[in-house]
Parts: sequence; C-alpha cells; structure tokens
Amino acid sequence: MSKPPAWLLKLATAPLRTRRLVIRLLRKGDDRAILPAVRESLKEIMPWLPWASERYDAKAARAFVRAAMRDYAADRGFALGIFTPGGAFVGGTGFHLHRRNGTRFYEIGYWCRSSMAGRGYTTEAAKALLRLAFRAPEVHRVEIRCDPRNRASERVIRKCGLPQEGHLRKVARDSKGKLRDHLVFAKVR
Repeated sequence: MSKPPAWLLKLATAPLRTRRLVIRLLRKGDDRAILPAVRESLKEIMPWLPWASERYDAKAARAFVRAAMRDYAADRGFALGIFTPGGAFVGGTGFHLHRRNGTRFYEIGYWCRSSMAGRGYTTEAAKALLRLAFRAPEVHRVEIRCDPRNRASERVIRKCGLPQEGHLRKVARDSKGKLRDHLVFAKVR
C-alpha cells in the first residue's frame, strides 16, 4: 500500500488556511456536521452529485467519513472539509486521484451547503487547492469537471482561471443513474 505524497501528507498535521476558511482532512465526528449540510442542500446538489439522494442518512455520513479516512491513508483519494475559522461546516472538497499510463494527476471536486452558497467560499477553497497542488513539483495537471448545466460550478471554475479543454458526452451518471455530460477544465505545468 502506498502513502500520500509529501505535499498531501502535510494536511494530516496542518490544515490549509485561507483568509476565511480552514480546509482539512475529515476526521471521526465530522459526519455530525456533514449530515445536516447535505440534508439542507439536497435540492441543489442532487442533480450534480451521484451520492446525494433522499436516502443520505447518518449511516451514510459516517460511512463517507470512514471511507475518506481510509482512502487518504491508502493514497486513493483526499476528501477534505471546508470550515469557517469558528468551526462551521461550509462544504466538501478534495482531490480525486487519477492514474493513467504511469502518470498521476488530480481532479478537484467541491460542493457548498445551500445556506453558505453565494459567498465565494467554494472559489476560495478551489483556488487554495490549486495553489497547494502546484507548489509540489511533481504535480503536472489538475482538472475540475462539471455538468454543462451546472452554471454555478462552471462560474467557480472560470473564476479559478482554468481553461476549458473539452466537452465529454455521456461520461458520468447523475444520482438517478441517468448519463450526463462533463465539461473538462484543467491547469497544467
């Protein structure tokens, strides 16, 4: 089993801080903050996030946090929570790891709870993750993808300055299992 690269290992001891946010690894107990945020945001996130459904409950939130902790330790994925400095849960973000033909690259994912949307938190978090990734000399590519109908997510990506590389048709499934498209944006070194 491999371990996370050094630039991601640092998150285990020091969260990423921005002017208004603390972005950190998920830990035991975070499910209690995640569940109400997901439940309040279902209407807004269900069309875009396949895990978001009416069935999302305390058991699912606990399982997500446990899986996030295991995936981080095993270098499979890097789920992070977005919090205010006072500890309020804003949403989720992180790096999805892709391995293709002997290369590693990362995809940033994110969502923001409905009651905190429209304040620029998601853009601030995504920009912080991009800076973190590109400080590591081995990182050569970071993508962000979104459904072309998800205008809010596309605005975040454009504010981050990532150019659009393509439009992939019928490449992912939504929460109801229906095929959907993705716009692909990327920053490369």
